Amino acid sequence: MFLRLLADVRWRGADPKWRSAARCRSASGTAETQPVPLPAEARVVICGGGITGTSVAYHLAKLGWKDVVLLEQGRLAAGTTRFCAGIVSTARPVSIELKMADYSNKLYQQLEQETGVQTGYVKTGSVSLAQTQDRLISLKRIASSLNVSGIPCEIISPKQVAQLHPLINIHDLVGAMYVPEDALVLSANVSLALATAASRNGVQIHERTSVSHVSVQKGRVTGVETDRGHIKCQYFVNCAGQWAYELGHSGEEPVNIPLHACEHFYLLTHPLKDPLANNVPTVVDPDGRIYIRNWQGGILSGGFEKNPKPLFTEGRNQLEIHNLQEDWDHFEPLLSSLLRRMPNLEALQIMQLVNCPESFTPDMRCIMGESPTVRGYFVLAGMNSAGISYGGGAGKYLAEWMVNGYPSENVWPLDLKRFGTLQSSRTFLRHRVMEVMPLICDLKVPRWDFQTGRQLRTSPLYDRLDAQGARWMEKHGFERVKYFVPPGKDLLDLDQSKTFYKPDWFDIVGSEVKCCKEAVCVIDMSSFTKFEISSTGDQALQSLQYLFSNDLDVPVGHVVHTGMLNENGGYENDCSIARLSKRSFFMISPTDQQVHCWAWLKNHLPEDSNLTIEDVTWKYTALNLIGPRAVDVLSELSYAPMTPEHFPSFFCKVSDPGVGGSGVIVTLKG
Repeated sequence: MFLRLLADVRWRGADPKWRSAARCRSASGTAETQPVPLPAEARVVICGGGITGTSVAYHLAKLGWKDVVLLEQGRLAAGTTRFCAGIVSTARPVSIELKMADYSNKLYQQLEQETGVQTGYVKTGSVSLAQTQDRLISLKRIASSLNVSGIPCEIISPKQVAQLHPLINIHDLVGAMYVPEDALVLSANVSLALATAASRNGVQIHERTSVSHVSVQKGRVTGVETDRGHIKCQYFVNCAGQWAYELGHSGEEPVNIPLHACEHFYLLTHPLKDPLANNVPTVVDPDGRIYIRNWQGGILSGGFEKNPKPLFTEGRNQLEIHNLQEDWDHFEPLLSSLLRRMPNLEALQIMQLVNCPESFTPDMRCIMGESPTVRGYFVLAGMNSAGISYGGGAGKYLAEWMVNGYPSENVWPLDLKRFGTLQSSRTFLRHRVMEVMPLICDLKVPRWDFQTGRQLRTSPLYDRLDAQGARWMEKHGFERVKYFVPPGKDLLDLDQSKTFYKPDWFDIVGSEVKCCKEAVCVIDMSSFTKFEISSTGDQALQSLQYLFSNDLDVPVGHVVHTGMLNENGGYENDCSIARLSKRSFFMISPTDQQVHCWAWLKNHLPEDSNLTIEDVTWKYTALNLIGPRAVDVLSELSYAPMTPEHFPSFFCKVSDPGVGGSGVIVTLKG
């Protein structure tokens, strides 16, 4: 019988309001009581009763939204949350993730007192090990961010590591990072505590209730269809974990949620002869690809192998996640790392190898925010094996987003709209997560790029630039040149120059910058987002004047660099707008703003049949001619005069380049 290692949900600790709503079952599996009927209408319906769903419900109730319904297809916290290792770590390289983890830690610390539900919170601290100087530099960078955020942290020596954890082998270490405020919790009980508090504040919780699809009318959520009836609602929150992708595609209007599940392994041991103390620090050995924590006097240890095993989740297999098949051969490299780091464990008896699903995203960051295609459809999923660390803070920010229109922090690195349709294909996701999962332990050095899912979007000049020695990076699925390798340089050496010190490409980029400053260069900017906005009357001008900060009522042919602002005066997008005619405007924005910018314009432009917006990113190849000699080059290519009198700054015109009759181009000059 499978061991429930992280404390199954304790029903007696639950609030009676929602405990009576559960479908109680006897040992034979027959229903003892009838479930409470679903409400016909609610303001918000949340799908998923794990750490993310209960956190969203908890924080919505705290912000005053009482008409909230949480639906769980099985039992609360019986999915991935139940198998979570329970490590609350604030050591995160991305600022917003650090803030989420810090908030989660503080929330869990007081949750037991608030609800009466035992969460198992123990402040143990954590030690992240460094076997190389580059790894130590990486830890020092993280430590700097932690200290700036007011989180106690210090870089320590190998001898200090041995003092904190006597079982750790320190012979190959160059240093470590110690975060004394990190903690351990019982993940399922944290979800139970959040649900209990949410229920006491008016949230209705219904278990054994599956969501089949979300109803949408005129691009907005109107209701949710379940196996127990329909619920009208204004907002829907997809917190379905590994099933979030399928649930997003099951609606009347599909919502792309790019994540994919992989198998995740960790082992449990029997207690040591001298059991480990409850407050012994958690150990993270990224160079060994493993983590180690105390578990009932023994060890819980898992990691992120180099050859992960993706899972297929089509059809939403089981209502509650069970232990998947053991695979000791697959886990052997991580077990070897564990024994190297803790040699005294060789004689320790292993109790079990746990295999559970974890969801990963294309860029190793979680997904939150409103769908760009369906208003009122929010998502919080794809935790990349850090759900317990992020759960509290992520739920807080999403609840603020729904209630106030914006979260209290800049969450753009996590926004669902950072992805396009290409990143949501099953083939892309399956290959990308096989790269992402190992990268969780790899060094994130400057100019680092993903290797899978490449060449999905290329400019017409891709082959020519590649033949000239271009080295490529990826932005929003688009291939962009980083720099050009001069003749005679060893490409393999450049590929391997992953370091925090001066890289091989440093002088190459320096010479290119010098050329841009002193002579002339051509930059392929075809990847930039491009929109055409036009109308039959003055609707286009009036609408853009409302949305943008600078005055766009300029003469035809002028270019305005401006910002697209929200209601609070904050930037939503940075762009340049050219007035092509009295009623037509051409908008250029950064590459990764394509989905976000389109959604913002569609949501804020008036519904007027005389006003049209078209994404023309694919229609134009964009070349940026830059440098003090740019005008000289352009003059040789165009029949039109390029003098300041005829072509002033921030001006655009349609011009024939005169090179073999190659067509008409729009030229912009700043």
